Amino acid sequence: MDLSFVSIEGKSRNYYITLAILAALSVIGFICFAISYVQGHQLFGTSNVIPWGLPIVVAIFLIGLSAGLHILAFLIYIIGQEKYKQVIKVAVFLAVVLIFGAMIAIAVDLGRPEKFWRLFMLFYMNNMTSMFALNAIFYSSYFVSAFIYLIALLTDRKKLSFIMGMVAFGFAMLTHGGTGAIFGFIAARETWFSSLAPFEFIFAAFASSMALLILVLLIIYKTTGRKIDWEMIGSLGGLLKFFLIGLIILMVIGELTHLYPPSRDAMMYMLSGPYSWLFWGFQIFLGMIIPLFLLYYRKTKNSSAGIVLATILVVIGIAVKRYYLVIPGAAYPQHYYPGNIEGVYGAIGQLTFTPVEVGWAIGMFAFLAAIFLLGLRYMQLLPAKEAEGSYATVEITSTKEASTPPDTETSPEADSPSRAE
Repeated sequence: MDLSFVSIEGKSRNYYITLAILAALSVIGFICFAISYVQGHQLFGTSNVIPWGLPIVVAIFLIGLSAGLHILAFLIYIIGQEKYKQVIKVAVFLAVVLIFGAMIAIAVDLGRPEKFWRLFMLFYMNNMTSMFALNAIFYSSYFVSAFIYLIALLTDRKKLSFIMGMVAFGFAMLTHGGTGAIFGFIAARETWFSSLAPFEFIFAAFASSMALLILVLLIIYKTTGRKIDWEMIGSLGGLLKFFLIGLIILMVIGELTHLYPPSRDAMMYMLSGPYSWLFWGFQIFLGMIIPLFLLYYRKTKNSSAGIVLATILVVIGIAVKRYYLVIPGAAYPQHYYPGNIEGVYGAIGQLTFTPVEVGWAIGMFAFLAAIFLLGLRYMQLLPAKEAEGSYATVEITSTKEASTPPDTETSPEADSPSRAE
């Protein structure tokens, strides 16, 4: 039986307060961007030594989340299992919002966003053997195809949904694989160069997007009074474990490969240098080991607190992984010629985020969150509360009762459904 999808009413006090806070942060972010646009990129922490800063970190993080969400949503669509159908529309919409944010971040990094059209002067102003030029095609094609796929889903056009979902699926794979190739194919950067980079990026996208999807579903279902399908959440958690293990295997192979050649200085810098605490503390321990423990341990894998904590840690871990790749990776000095290099180009680079840069990033995330909330209100993205005998729209607000995870005294089937205030 086909699911009925509805929008939220969005008239509660909590909804308006949340939207107002996000709007205020978005305005602050826009002001920070305007200041940097007028006065130049010197207001950011980047330099000739570390040319990429927070905008690129944000861009590749959002690209991974978006591509992973779309790929997962389309795989769920073609699998056709009833328990997964309820997440498809919200996942695709979130994927479109995130790739839109990634393209804004890339435009901000350009310094002169109004000249973005030059990225599409193919074979004329661009070197088409460059991964940068190819990714301009991938990003824009993915955004357009994913947007059309979302429209097809909302209008219930099954044939168009399948076709555009498949097209967007291909571009999503190219988009994030191409993003990994931007780093992995730069032979001059010893800390980045790796043929496994595209595949590692894709698995990191799967892991982070799956964690984000689970977290978003739990928050939305709880605040709208919907009954949480813990069987579905547990199944998604199982996929998250698989992606995390796959990512760990790829990382181990990549690091061992870089440790094999006679020159191991760059890899030893990444694993034991001044920034290595980010790798071991955030990426490995907090972002992988603890989430895997929470998702495998019997008492936490079926509890809402354990699942929420695991998903939050995975998203944070992948975000730090992106920062660790861009900033510390660029900080390692390039050896243009044999011998010691004197001056700033021979020393390990330093980058300090500026208030303008941080303000812009916070505003960027707030802006995307506001778009997502407005989408929940004006588009039919959530399944109707059929189990509660109501197809009416509901609103985001706090609830006094919520569905109980399977490991507690009350089973989900015995729960009395919670109601939005």
